[in-house]
Amino acid sequence: MIKLKFKVFWTILAIMLTAILLCGNIYGIESRVAGDGIENQISNETIPTSDEGINPISDDVPDDSIISQDEIYSGDLYILYGEDYTTTSYVMDKLVDGNVFIFGKDVTITGQVNGSVFVFAQNLTIEENASIGVHLFAFANNITMKGFTSDMYALCDKFNLTDKAVIYRDLKLAADESYLIGSVGRDIHVAGEKIEVYEDEERGLYVGGNLNYTSKTQIEDLDKIEIGGESIFKKSKEIEPSDTSKILNYIYRALENSIFALVIYACFIFLAPKFVGKLKDYASVRGLLTLPIGLGFVVLVPIISFLLMLTTVGLSMSFLLIMIYFIVLMINSSIVTIAINEFVADKFYIANSTWKKILMIIPVSLIVFLVRQIPVLGGWITALILFAGTGIAVLYQFDKRSKNK
Repeated sequence: MIKLKFKVFWTILAIMLTAILLCGNIYGIESRVAGDGIENQISNETIPTSDEGINPISDDVPDDSIISQDEIYSGDLYILYGEDYTTTSYVMDKLVDGNVFIFGKDVTITGQVNGSVFVFAQNLTIEENASIGVHLFAFANNITMKGFTSDMYALCDKFNLTDKAVIYRDLKLAADESYLIGSVGRDIHVAGEKIEVYEDEERGLYVGGNLNYTSKTQIEDLDKIEIGGESIFKKSKEIEPSDTSKILNYIYRALENSIFALVIYACFIFLAPKFVGKLKDYASVRGLLTLPIGLGFVVLVPIISFLLMLTTVGLSMSFLLIMIYFIVLMINSSIVTIAINEFVADKFYIANSTWKKILMIIPVSLIVFLVRQIPVLGGWITALILFAGTGIAVLYQFDKRSKNK
């Protein structure tokens, strides 16, 4: 459990570090990693799109599409554009003999890539003259596919495969809305709420292999699709957990909460026994004082950490505060549980028996967990536990420092 908690903590910390980098004075990052044995000169002929024998769409290159020597990248290309920069859109119009990684808001691809393309964007458009030799991995709100790629893997809200689009092999797609036309050489795997196919005067949707789709309803106009294989439909279902699974989930969460509290309690007993001894006072006499202190800590620490990040001197202090902040939030419920346990142990005259108190932490933690599950009231109790547990940790540090003085 502790290991899992720390994984969550480091994930959040990694996201915050990424946000710091994005807030820097980075306008656009374009870096090249030189490939082995790749020549710096290329002819006016279109380069092959992959090592697997896939030929380009056309061997004739119009004069206005010839890419100059300055626009040729040999190796991998990395593009980073964010919303805070003067330009929120990026057009990838280069010839890249390698892979391309793009992170941005509005991304348009018009160039040629001899490797794979990875895109994270809000809006992505692959134009008609774009060619991707291997794979296209796309994550965006809206995707419009007009060009060529060998394979395409997409996750989005809205996907539009136009009549000019050519996917040489497979299309694997998950989207809320999908509008399909164009050509897919092998199989289509698509899942979503709305899947529509349409045709214009010249062509409709061509699927060389199987059309596999998962949705609430079947595609109405299957006759508009030229399918080389089979049409396989799976109806999506809204699966609701059964009463048994709900009960098992509650039991699992309750045991998880108890085990975590037990581990934290054992650590406190052996590593911070004085802190454990003070907890019964915080649970009784000074309980109300912990609430405003905890509230102030929860609200103010993120603000102070952010302000420190803006200064070079305070950056390390900011990271330290963030680390302490998340550790306290992670164990605040256990602190309150242990404080209640110490208070009850004192009333039942077993305060001097460490093993009895350790065993009693299990039923106490279960009671705290069940109280937090009460509809409506449980939310308020959870908030109070958050502020109280945090306040206890902060107040103890103040008491410790005042005694040392």
